[in-house]
Amino acid sequence: MIPLAMAGRKHAAMLPGVPTSVEAGFPDSDYTVWVGILAPSHTPRPIIGRLSQEMMKALAAPETRERIAKAGLEPLSMPMEQFQAATRAEFASNQALIKAAGIKPQ
Repeated sequence: MIPLAMAGRKHAAMLPGVPTSVEAGFPDSDYTVWVGILAPSHTPRPIIGRLSQEMMKALAAPETRERIAKAGLEPLSMPMEQFQAATRAEFASNQALIKAAGIKPQ
């Protein structure tokens, strides 16, 4: 197979010559895969803060970053508030799709 484009705005380290879908002419195609840790909305803030700190610490460890990179992924960590803002922005930008699929927020 020949890759035509990477979905998103950022080039993939494992496919350096492949353009992004944005560069290929699809400006609204920033659909990168991400993994996040979520907790119930009623979880106390101190617990959420501690989980966030521990995740940031784990993702900063060289052995963790190496394992993630070996899986073909690019490790990225962000503070809790930034993650919340990013997920809310992604949710807002996908409202039409969410509505059409009948997905109900919890």
